[in-house]
Amino acid sequence: MAAYEKQQQPPMYYGAPVPPPPQPAYYPPPPPPAPRRGGPRSLLCFLFKVVAVIIIVLGAATLILWLIFRPDAPRAYADSAALSRFDLAGNSGGGGGNLLQYNLTVNIRLQNPNKFGIGYDYAEAQAFYDGDRFGFDPLQPFYLGAKSDARFTATFAGSAVVEDGDARRTYGRENGEGFYYVRVRVYSDLSFKVRVFRLRDYRSKITCVLRLPAPPAGGNANATAAMTTLGTRCDVDF
Repeated sequence: MAAYEKQQQPPMYYGAPVPPPPQPAYYPPPPPPAPRRGGPRSLLCFLFKVVAVIIIVLGAATLILWLIFRPDAPRAYADSAALSRFDLAGNSGGGGGNLLQYNLTVNIRLQNPNKFGIGYDYAEAQAFYDGDRFGFDPLQPFYLGAKSDARFTATFAGSAVVEDGDARRTYGRENGEGFYYVRVRVYSDLSFKVRVFRLRDYRSKITCVLRLPAPPAGGNANATAAMTTLGTRCDVDF
């Protein structure tokens, strides 16, 4: 019996070796979270992000409103004007140049073709002759309603030194023709009211070229002259 058990040997396996079972993957533990930073620096960073987001949102809203309600330029007309004095002579006070004495009143009308109002928060009128500025008139702020008209008057009176030597020749020629060509410009700072929004910091320039009858000889600076109907269309840089 012992000899029989000794002969019972396990069968031999001659195939490919059996690989060991796979080992579970090893993942290192996550690093501990970084300590939270507090104090004034974090607060300033947070406030900066909030302000940046607000500026971006407002800028985007303004751009969208501008694209939707993009305004058309107002139309401007110099309806009438009165030139009671316009004398150019040598400057007797010394210093060279020519002394221009003037008294000019111009009535200007604006038409707003848009469906929203335009605020003229600041406006000033300037008068030019032969390229030289001789008059200045600050205007009262006013509001131009939607689809409506507005009128204002620019008044220039006093004297100014004209340094340009060509102005004397231009004056002599136009005095012989009986008409003076005066350029009036109105510079404005605008704001637009669209629904509940108000858009500011836009600039406008109105340029009117006026052909004015020469006043009677010997006029004085305080004289009043009858208004001359013009109906001149002005250029609007908007």
